[in-house]
Amino acid sequence: MRIFQSVGALSVACAAAIASTGCNLDVKNPTVIDAATFNPNADGTTLALSAQTNFYIAFQSMALYAGLISDELWTGAARLQTKRLAARVFASTDDINADFHAPLSLAIASNENAIGALQSGAGAASDLNLARASMNAGFALDLMAETMCAGVIQGGPQLSDAQLLDSAITRFTNAVTVATAAGTAGAAIVNASNVGLARAYLQKGDYTHASQTAALVPAAFSINVITSTNVSTQGTLGNQLYGNTVQGQIVSPQRYRINDPRLPVDSTRPGATLNGQKYVVQAKYNSYGDPIRLASGLEAQYIAAEAALHGSASTAAALTLINTRRTAGGQGAYAGGTDTLSVVTELLNQRARDFWLEGKKLGDLRRNPSVALASVLTDPSGNPFYVPSTTLPSFGSTFCAPIPPQETNANPNFKP
Repeated sequence: MRIFQSVGALSVACAAAIASTGCNLDVKNPTVIDAATFNPNADGTTLALSAQTNFYIAFQSMALYAGLISDELWTGAARLQTKRLAARVFASTDDINADFHAPLSLAIASNENAIGALQSGAGAASDLNLARASMNAGFALDLMAETMCAGVIQGGPQLSDAQLLDSAITRFTNAVTVATAAGTAGAAIVNASNVGLARAYLQKGDYTHASQTAALVPAAFSINVITSTNVSTQGTLGNQLYGNTVQGQIVSPQRYRINDPRLPVDSTRPGATLNGQKYVVQAKYNSYGDPIRLASGLEAQYIAAEAALHGSASTAAALTLINTRRTAGGQGAYAGGTDTLSVVTELLNQRARDFWLEGKKLGDLRRNPSVALASVLTDPSGNPFYVPSTTLPSFGSTFCAPIPPQETNANPNFKP
């Protein structure tokens, strides 16, 4: 299951065609921006939206493969390396790990390069293109911190997750500052960046700032990763969760086959996958053009509730949100324990339902190691792996992907 290929060629494709603003490719060669003649005022939109395309591709790659690790998906592949990833038993030599690292690295590099070029423009203080690149760099860095065991930025030294999150916080903060200066035109970037900023604070364990930042996001706010139905780019810009579903590469896990409208599945497809899994597939995304939610007011509410639980053991906000979301899922009122761990567990259970296949669950599990996996729709470590195998008899306990050999072999910072 290797679906993201030749992504560098997309860095100047009309990224804006799938974005919320226009795309100006009025240059002599529509596939190249000449560094010597680059004008941050005239060419900034092309640069920022091209970098955004790289982030969209990386986000989908992360949502897919992190979904396998976090048990949001079961793999239908016969390939050992894919099954090893899904069983949470990593080998550092697995080249499939590059499917996390390479797209995220490209997203970070292209948005960092855009920031470097745009921040010298005359109107940089309120440049929406600079704000957009800063926001997307922030999200890419945050996702690397949640997905990888450690990270690297543009060929630099190995960075811890905390260092990656600090970098994400810096980018989100800059995005908020610049987009705020742009006035009403920057409102969507401000709100999305505040969700990302609160998310990074929460992942880092800075509960005060997580709560304060989350409170700034309107409840009705939502922004998506936009996908494309264009046949020529379906393999990169189309919804890859849908694409892998129709290709028989992924199925819905047993624990997600429950009666909840937030977890739609389709069990009408006959046959089985290459590794013998019955075709019970996700029905949340039903075309290559279906968008994927990136950030929302609902996520901000979850962040604030979890921050209150971890920061001050306050359960009030979490219990209110839990019951609201249980109603949305057709469940009765929560009747479990009211101690902090019990409430955190139920909050994460509801969060797993609300944000299924949106690239959030792996970070949730890593952030809350005390929560029982079975209580948050996840097969516990030591349980039999769903693909019968003597090589992979049971689930492992590694909830992050190691830096792949493609990076460690080429990066001089990893040389003795």
